[in-house]
Order: sequence, then C-alpha cells, then structure tokens
Amino acid sequence: MPRDIDAVILTHAHLDHSGRIPLLYAQGCKAPLFCTAPTADIIFPLLLDSAELQAHDATRRNRRLDRRFRPEFSPLYTSDDVKQCMHFVTRTNFCSKVELGEQIGFRFWDARHIVGAASVEICLGDIRILFSGDLGNGKAITCAGAELTGYDHVICESTYGDRVREPELLAYRRDVLLEHINSSLDAGGNLLIPAFAVERTQSVLEDMVALIECNKLAPVNIFVDTPLGETVTRATLKYRDSGLNPFAHANIHFVESVAQSRQLEHVRGAVIIAGSSMCTGGRIRSHLEHNLEDPASRVLFVGYQVSGTLGAILKSGARHVRISGTDLKVRAQIHTMDSYSCHADRDGLIAWVKARLPISGSVFLTHGEKESMMQFSAALEAHITGTAILEPTLGSCWKLPKANAASLTGSGRADAEALVAQHDWQNDLAAFQGALRSALASLPDDHSRSAMMSRLQDSLVHKRISETD
Repeated sequence: MPRDIDAVILTHAHLDHSGRIPLLYAQGCKAPLFCTAPTADIIFPLLLDSAELQAHDATRRNRRLDRRFRPEFSPLYTSDDVKQCMHFVTRTNFCSKVELGEQIGFRFWDARHIVGAASVEICLGDIRILFSGDLGNGKAITCAGAELTGYDHVICESTYGDRVREPELLAYRRDVLLEHINSSLDAGGNLLIPAFAVERTQSVLEDMVALIECNKLAPVNIFVDTPLGETVTRATLKYRDSGLNPFAHANIHFVESVAQSRQLEHVRGAVIIAGSSMCTGGRIRSHLEHNLEDPASRVLFVGYQVSGTLGAILKSGARHVRISGTDLKVRAQIHTMDSYSCHADRDGLIAWVKARLPISGSVFLTHGEKESMMQFSAALEAHITGTAILEPTLGSCWKLPKANAASLTGSGRADAEALVAQHDWQNDLAAFQGALRSALASLPDDHSRSAMMSRLQDSLVHKRISETD
C-alpha cells in the first residue's frame, strides 16, 4: 500500500518516470521523495502542467457528442495533489550516500540522459543493486571512492536495445534540421515538432539558435507552445548552459496561454514545437488537427514513438487518423530525426553493463518494447557469461539473493501482454472510413455505391448474429 512505502527514489523528470508520483501521494504515501536538484526544479512545473492537461482533456472528452451516455473521464490527480506531494521532495547530490536505516542506503550516479538524470545504486545489507534509470550517451561522471563494479543485480533499460546508431556530428544534425525547416517554409506550410518539454525541446532550440547565429537560418517565427517551455528552458540553462540562449532572439516565442496557442491555428510559415512528444495529449494535437491535411506542412518527430501512440501511427505511414473525435486525412509530410535521442543505443547499453562486471547475480532488462528487449538480451548474452539475463513481466515478484541469480516468487499480471499491446482502434476506424470513401468514390454511379454499402451492412448483421449464437 502507498502508506507503507518508506522512500521514493526518482531517477529523472520525464513523465514516463515521474508522471504518477502525485497519484501515489494522493493515495496515502508519506515517504520522502529523493531526486537530484535539477530534477526537483523541473518536476513541479512539469507535474502541475500534467494535472492541468488532464483536467482540460477530461472536460473536453466528456463534452464530446460521441461520448454521450458513457462513463465520464476523471483526471488521475489534481493541481492540489501535485502541490501536496512537493512537500516530500528531498534534493540529493550525485555520489552522496543516503542512509535510510537498517543497513539500507543508496547513492545517485550520473546517467548521461537528461539534465539531472541518475542511475541508482541501492545497498540492502551486503547486497548491491544498480538500477540504470534511462541511460544516455557519452562518458558519465563517476563517484570518487565508490566501486563501479561488483554488483549482485543490475536492472538495465533497453529502449534502443535493438539498434545501433551511426555517430553523427552536431554540425550535420543541425544541417538536417535546417533542411526540414527550409523545405516546410519554401512550401508555405508549418513545421510541427512534437517534443518532450524537458531536454528535447531545449536541444532543438539550441540547434535553431546556432543556425540563426551562424546566419544559416533566416529569422523565422519559432513558437514553443507549452506552458512549460520557458520555465523548463530556464531551469535547464541554470544547470547546463551551452552559450546558445533562446531568450536572446526576438523571433523565438514562448507561448503560455491557451488563447495564444489558438492564435497559431491561423499561422503559416512557422516552426511550432509542442508537447506531447508522442502526440498522446497536449497542444500538439490541436496543431496536428489544423496542419495534417495541409500538404505544404511537415511533422518532424525527434523522439521515440511507443507502439500504439498517435505518434507511432503517424510515423508508420497512416493516411487517416482520428484526433479528438475528428477524422483527418494525412496529407502533410511525416519525417523523423533519430539523432536527438537521449538514449544509449545497443552498443552503448552493452558497454554500460560490461563496465559493471562482474555481476554475480542477474541482469534484469526493463523499459523497452518486447522486440527491443529480446534483441538486446541476445546481444548481451554474447558479451557476458555466468550472469542470468532476465526479462521480467509486469507485476512479477523476484527474490534477490547475494551473489546468486534472482528467483521468481510471484507471477506477473495475466493481462500484462494485453496492456502493453493496447492499440488505438479509433485510428483503425478512421483509416477504414477513409478507404471506404475512396472505394465508393471510385465506383461508376450511386446505384453501385448503395449496393456496396448494403453488402457491408449485411456482413455486419451476419457477424453480430454469429457472435450471439
């Protein structure tokens, strides 16, 4: 139960890690919440924005005509819940050992992911466990006087465990971004960039500032359409100042209010950066509604798209999608830049695990889709021996002994695979309706169209009858 938890340890601010914290505390948790100083500065505005978006989305969905007489949506938590849980935040430095009592303690290691991101070393008596959190690229800062190796168990993320990225020079990445911007503007459309408010938005902005300051990019209106934009960007600059300041450029606009965001519906020839990164919520959905059917516009994904999200559906080449109850034909160009990823690739993950050897117990693989995790597991087996590599399922329980492989003590949820494989059937419906319209339009006359619709209706009736027999 939440009230029985003694400590909450947060690796970094991204919502897929922090997003349910207010719910945990609203359900009775009273434990200290440990995180690094940058994470502490970022999560309050981030979670407050999440609560406000949930309230807005719930209200909007409940008003939709296609949801009449159906159960109402409710937010997971409120702004008051966010404010309450912030009282439990305890800022913790990298490398500082935190004693929790009864021979239990932890320390944060640099994870090289986003600003403030940490891996967590946990000591349970004489058992040492390392949780990777999300891992980035490059050489991490190590903790002086602390052992990097010799863990009993390691829990490692596997987001990009199925691929290797070619190294890419920063100058080349910026030139690719410039090409996308210029192509959209030359066509007279907008460039939409769905992006995480934390880190990804700041990285894209830095590249745009660099392009402006070296006179490669002509002054173009760049709108950062998220209430978090200014707050998170200033917090990031506080801890990691690259010298590329977006606040020094008059053509970079941080959009705060909903009214200001709606004014962008009439804008053309601009760059709009908005959340959410996977298009599951936030203001990007409104911009997609007003731009997807415009062949002059372009959507540029700069982040990972989880299977089943609107972002993944668009990236896969869908020609019809459904947003907020509206069916849309995708005429805009859809592009991807993988070079902005803050996640280590397969080789980076393998190198990280190897640097922690010997591992006397088990390596657990988490935070990856099934195919990614399976490929990473196979690749890892070729590099380490004598260590069990495990792929736990949602809800499973494990015993973690000293210097021996973990053992399963409780099976995972029976519906775990179905939950992970959830698919947005609404977009399948939109695609089917689009294909149906095209098929009907291709027929020679109205009589043929009516005949086709009758056959479809008969097929549906027969299907319902067979299902009730």
